[in-house]
Amino acid sequence: MDFKTLETEIEKLNQINVRANYTARRRYCETYRDIYEALLEMDRNGQITIEPGSKGLGYLRELLENDGPEFSYTVIFWEKDHPENKYKIGVCIRGIPICKKESAS
Repeated sequence: MDFKTLETEIEKLNQINVRANYTARRRYCETYRDIYEALLEMDRNGQITIEPGSKGLGYLRELLENDGPEFSYTVIFWEKDHPENKYKIGVCIRGIPICKKESAS
């Protein structure tokens, strides 16, 4: 997956109303999983940069599979050589996983 497609998928993810019904929530989780898997591949291929000092993407899988969304943890990433467009992916406290554009500080 290229970064432009990834951005499109993240935008699509954030347009899903998870409170609408079970089907919407399931679609959200499936889209999130697809984005996460693409990010793992992009990380292996050196297409993205992960914020220095973070535990990385693998830690998110541990939280999602073992601990559930009781912990809050996000990984900030961007397209290699383009740090002006940052995104974050993570697990929210007692909520659904998130993946969205990082707000400017």
